[in-house]
Amino acid sequence: MSFTNIPFQIPARILSAVLLLTGLPLFAQDSAAKKVATVEFRVTRFDLDDRESPVYRAGSGGKQVEIEVPLTFIAGPFEAPLRDGTTLDLWQGSVEKPEISLEIKPAEREHLLLVFFQQDKTVRVMKVHSPPDRIKGGDRFIINTTPNEMAIKLGNGEPLMIATGKSGILAAPPGDAIVSLPVLVSLKQEDKWTLASTEQWPFDPRFRKYLIAYMSPRTRQLVFHSVTESL
Repeated sequence: MSFTNIPFQIPARILSAVLLLTGLPLFAQDSAAKKVATVEFRVTRFDLDDRESPVYRAGSGGKQVEIEVPLTFIAGPFEAPLRDGTTLDLWQGSVEKPEISLEIKPAEREHLLLVFFQQDKTVRVMKVHSPPDRIKGGDRFIINTTPNEMAIKLGNGEPLMIATGKSGILAAPPGDAIVSLPVLVSLKQEDKWTLASTEQWPFDPRFRKYLIAYMSPRTRQLVFHSVTESL
């Protein structure tokens, strides 16, 4: 008894489906490779000379977005592509190299505030990761640009200590009520704490504030530059 070899034929429609399915992973990998990483951010600035708001083009390797950096409020959010998936480039004019390049970590691609510090011809940028569960309604994010360590005491609470060049979060009192509380601000000068300011600060859970502490060049007194952001 002999057997005849009969070629096994796959129906064309089944063969097409198999080829399509085997090609899908490669297509998905190719699409993922082409996807450009982006960052969502807002901007504000601090400038004692109150110059005209600077304008930048943000992003590289894809669609750029034009941003104007205000002094008295927070602008955004903006979304811009990252160079090599890690770096936000900021351009001015028709220069060949970016004016500013910032490394953006994966955790910073959302809820990012960029604070521009302008002094003479120098511009520095501070990144503030500000998700609502970190800086809550009523909270104050305080940046200490004075040459002294700072202590901020809210009501009867423990003072918030902020070293020079550092930042800290002054948490709002618990509850949803709008309240006003006394605040004492002291500076450490020559190893001694000196009361620099006595203020009454309102706390509103609908807003959060960003404060920049600095010494006035004219009066040599402590001053706070403040911008407010609604939630």
